[in-house]
Amino acid sequence: MMKLLLPLLLVGGLFFWMRLQNQASGTALRQGSRPLANDQLEALIGKLADAAGVEHVEIRVLPDRNINGLATGTGDIYITQGLLDVFRSGDVSAREVASVAAHEMGHLALGHMKRRMVEVAGRQAAQMVLGNVLARIIPVFGGHVVHWVLNFLTASLSRRDEFEADAYATALMVRSGLGAEHQAAMLEKLPALVPGASMGASWLASHPPVADRAAAIRDNAERWAESGPQLEQGDRA
Repeated sequence: MMKLLLPLLLVGGLFFWMRLQNQASGTALRQGSRPLANDQLEALIGKLADAAGVEHVEIRVLPDRNINGLATGTGDIYITQGLLDVFRSGDVSAREVASVAAHEMGHLALGHMKRRMVEVAGRQAAQMVLGNVLARIIPVFGGHVVHWVLNFLTASLSRRDEFEADAYATALMVRSGLGAEHQAAMLEKLPALVPGASMGASWLASHPPVADRAAAIRDNAERWAESGPQLEQGDRA
């Protein structure tokens, strides 16, 4: 019985610890950021909020020169100063920036942050339990095999989340009238703006290749052109 309970206790304990870490990280990010103060972008974010059926979506800016957006387990959405800089320089449009926010809204609406915490806790517990077992069967290499397999599974789940958040963002872009092509265009600009963003075809990459994501966005937009997009909802993290 204890052998069966041990993995569950490990997952539960790790999940609780990760929630505490997540809360602390979210608080630190919020304290180190500022509200977005750009009328043009805020107007577009308002349209996305209307399309999602929510009253307001707050976007905050992180003082980070990398070009990125992120959502946290505490329910906050951020874009980086680097993304704002390329917007102000004219390298990306306001609607392309809005598509980044829409993608992060997707992560929150679909419960990806909470699901990711469970998956990571499960992975660490599996690493501890299976790694010890396999190390006895395959000395030296057993732990490495488990680590490799779990890395593959984690990357696969992360790529799934990215496609799901992309699809949610596409639905928002279409429903709000902003247009899905801006979302695809934003992704296609990333390799020039962020070296290595295309990710190649690595099946261990945590994000799918840019070309695959852009193609999926255009396929969804075309499929929804007549029937209209349906927003999937998950548990908000």
